[in-house]
Amino acid sequence: MRKVFIITAFSMLFGLAMMMSLSARGRMGQPELPQTNTTRPSNPLTSNFAVPVLMYHRICDLTPREARSPLLRDLTVSPVDFESQVRYLVENEFTILSVKEVESALREGRPLPEKAVALTMDDGYRDNFTRAFPILRKYGVPATIFLVTSVVGDERHLSWENARAMQAKACGFESHTMHHYDLAMLPDEQLDAELRESKQVIESQLKSPVSQLAYLSGSYNVRVTEQVRLAGYHIGWKKGGGPVTPGDYPYMLPRIRVHGRTEMKDFEQKVWSGMDAIQEQKGSVGNEACLPGMGSGG
Repeated sequence: MRKVFIITAFSMLFGLAMMMSLSARGRMGQPELPQTNTTRPSNPLTSNFAVPVLMYHRICDLTPREARSPLLRDLTVSPVDFESQVRYLVENEFTILSVKEVESALREGRPLPEKAVALTMDDGYRDNFTRAFPILRKYGVPATIFLVTSVVGDERHLSWENARAMQAKACGFESHTMHHYDLAMLPDEQLDAELRESKQVIESQLKSPVSQLAYLSGSYNVRVTEQVRLAGYHIGWKKGGGPVTPGDYPYMLPRIRVHGRTEMKDFEQKVWSGMDAIQEQKGSVGNEACLPGMGSGG
């Protein structure tokens, strides 16, 4: 009897330990994932950087009904394609920056790696947590989510609990306003509320400073950018344009859209556009140095 009791007790303890381990792994709905080597590649630094900042929305598979919508097909990148894109960046030794690092470089004159990109996602869809986040963790890649604070926690968008889990694993959060309104169409008082309240809510929930705003559908004007500055933001992101460079106006920074229809060859062109710009600039400087009267002996 004593032997049976000992074996039974041991089995119960082993089972309890296994349950605790599984519980820890599944906490926040996120299993532990194998990670690739997360050491950043040692790309040369340059003060004349050109960083493609990629812009995503949804990362999921379309339902048959969603597949009939041109808008949703455009907004949605499949998890298979997203992982292929992230893996391409890692395997080709791009330095994947956070947009906070891009902000610091612009504001403080810091150099950035020559071969670099940054990843952003707009609106804070729930699939950013359930589908994109496991891929980001697998490859040790940072990203930034621009949140519409009025929809956080509804059935289509991530919750604050999800955001905190992502924040703990190198994902940042910035503002995409309170209600996803066209900012250029709002009166001053409502515009100011959209900007300030969304910033305050995110800072209160995540205990981290919010210094960047993504304009809705790229809609902005001089009045909007000035209100963004007065509301305490340091950076405003628009839609479209090429890589971010040192001379860019901080309240109209460009991002490069990744669509659901973006094929791999198009993705490669997008992410290499920064290096192409740097090489073009180097070639231009070299050509100037060779012009008559431009050298030290002229």
